[in-house]
Amino acid sequence: MRPAAVISVCLLTLLLTACGQAPIRTTPDDFTLSGRPSGHLTVLEKWADPEYAPYFEEVARAYEKRNPDVTIELQAVGDQPYKDRIAVLAAARDLPDIYFSWPGRYAGKFADGKMAADLTSQLKNTAWGRSFEPEALDAFTFRGRIHGVPLDMDAKVLAYNKRIFAEAGVREPRSFPALLTACDRIKRAGYVPIAFGNQYGWPAGHLLTQFNAMEVPPAVLARDYAGRGGNDAFHHPGYVRALEDLRRLRQRCFAPGGTSMSHEAAQARLVYGKAAMQYVETLEFSYLSEAGGAPKSFAHDWDFFALPAIPGAAGSARALAGGTDGLMVSGNSPDKALAVDFLRFLTSRTRARALVHDLGWLSSVKDTADAGTLRGLPKAQRTIAGHDMAVWLDTAADDTIVNPYLSAAESVLSGRMTPQRAIVEVRRGAEKGRRFGVRP
Repeated sequence: MRPAAVISVCLLTLLLTACGQAPIRTTPDDFTLSGRPSGHLTVLEKWADPEYAPYFEEVARAYEKRNPDVTIELQAVGDQPYKDRIAVLAAARDLPDIYFSWPGRYAGKFADGKMAADLTSQLKNTAWGRSFEPEALDAFTFRGRIHGVPLDMDAKVLAYNKRIFAEAGVREPRSFPALLTACDRIKRAGYVPIAFGNQYGWPAGHLLTQFNAMEVPPAVLARDYAGRGGNDAFHHPGYVRALEDLRRLRQRCFAPGGTSMSHEAAQARLVYGKAAMQYVETLEFSYLSEAGGAPKSFAHDWDFFALPAIPGAAGSARALAGGTDGLMVSGNSPDKALAVDFLRFLTSRTRARALVHDLGWLSSVKDTADAGTLRGLPKAQRTIAGHDMAVWLDTAADDTIVNPYLSAAESVLSGRMTPQRAIVEVRRGAEKGRRFGVRP
């Protein structure tokens, strides 16, 4: 369930130009079924893992049983195969009726390219639309129009070992300086404060998602991520401060030495009592349970909190790094009404509660977390609802920005670059995107 690392340049260009074809217009009539649901739907998604695939197969078969005149062809592939396949299908303008999308700029390319149906009439100010968390719908809203149906919610929080906190005399910190002070106390108690592994780069990207959102005004951040900053892109001082926050966290809270271990190896340090905290996705809560492999002593004695606010920062004090996976309806689909009816079924309250219970994910549908059996889910849903969602950097920004950003973050973590030098590399990536015609 990791966010996509990059968007292929081929797909990016295709979606920006829409292959030179005229816009595809939708009307409310496109979503009106004439009689009982009937027809054939093709669905392409990326939940191929044996843990998750049976759930989606069961939903498809349940809809078919409810509607005997409908057949659903469900195809599930992994993250990278999905990115490759959707690029080919987009190039051929042969998208399935329903297809998966990450949030933010990734989804925005399909919307801008007229490849995703405009679902505003179905989701804005309707009972169905009001059933979702507002931030989930916002992740698929572009220029005031809604182009995707959110399915799950995910956010990054600091999970912690309650026993170690008590031993070190530490409480949940209410500010970033208090977090750094807590790390000092935990070190003195003989533990690694925060287990952190950045082998594949995305964990640092998640931290920068959080720090950028806290340090940079939302309008400036959105402008720069979208490639509309021109010569001023990434010149707000908050960008340097965000990298300085990352460096302070590294110096005060991470283990001595490098950060090149995997995220999973770092997680083992948390659950086996070697580290006090780890920055985890709420989708990872299952791995902190006994069923997920955690020792009983930890599985029943952990809690979490959102990364606390940075005093005096220019961004959102309530920012929370995260995102929502969703599904889009092809603008070319001849069965938009049937596709929307299936998506209504998939995201009904009953099905949303089943998703929480069966998969341990948070649903994008409001007030469903109590259906889960995993520790922490209801609190996680309240936490997300009480914060401003900062969509993952690697789906919010263009890959000409993301790639140098992740490289710069690793250089700051390793001490090879100062924050001031690292942001210069990011600006060069943004300039490269402008020079080679990558634009909003």
